[in-house]
Amino acid sequence: GTFSQHVNAIFFIAIFTLLAAFGLSREAAASLVGMEGVVFCVLLFSSPLAAMRSVIQTKSAKSIPLPFTLVSILNCTLWSVVGVIEMNDIMVYAPNLLGLLASVAQLALITIYGTSKSSPAKYKEGGSVFLP
Repeated sequence: GTFSQHVNAIFFIAIFTLLAAFGLSREAAASLVGMEGVVFCVLLFSSPLAAMRSVIQTKSAKSIPLPFTLVSILNCTLWSVVGVIEMNDIMVYAPNLLGLLASVAQLALITIYGTSKSSPAKYKEGGSVFLP
């Protein structure tokens, strides 16, 4: 989307959240804003998968950021464990388990296709590697 579309979306979300926080009972506001957080958490962790079709067509995972993927795996693993063991809160562990699955899928795409458009490394006799 365009910059103005992003600004409008952020404005709408902020107004919605403030109205919920101040216009509803404490419990209802907490539940609604919590669900809003869950939705954005899942969108954040799965957003690099939007490039999946392009990755498969180009046979390059260059559009998937490896550092973000690795940090997402770590973050989602830790929050899933805390959510299940310590908090026993589905609002914590469910989005993080979904984020973990999305991050593992991203890592699989990176592993399968690599991050460059060049063809994969080839092996010569004797085990040495050369790049085309």
